[in-house]
Amino acid sequence: MDIGVMPNATILVQLFIFVIFLMIITNIYVKPYTAVIESREELIKKNLSEAQKLREETQTYLTQAKEVLEDAKKRADQIIENARREAEAQARSIIEQTEKQTEEEIKKAVEEIRTSLEEEKKKLEKSVKEIAQEIVKKILREAA
Repeated sequence: MDIGVMPNATILVQLFIFVIFLMIITNIYVKPYTAVIESREELIKKNLSEAQKLREETQTYLTQAKEVLEDAKKRADQIIENARREAEAQARSIIEQTEKQTEEEIKKAVEEIRTSLEEEKKKLEKSVKEIAQEIVKKILREAA
């Protein structure tokens, strides 16, 4: 058995046909699938990037909303505190006004009582004088 140095020509033809078959398969199936996979990868990267941007934007809005809510709570607390102070001041003012009015009414009533007492005193003194004069007249009549 003599092994020849020359390779069999069918092997070379099969190799050539296999290379052509690989090129056809690559062009027909592999390249389109690779293009689709690459476009999907790009789309996924783009969506991930956009999602990250939206997440950051959402975080920013959330922080702003928290700040606005906190500011609104502070303002509401201030408004409530101011209203409470005003109500207390108004209540004190009303109480003071009522006390002054009551004091004035009491003073007027006391003054009216004093005036009435003085008038009654004068009437009583007048009546006492008249009665005393009558008694003196009767005593003088009886003594005479």
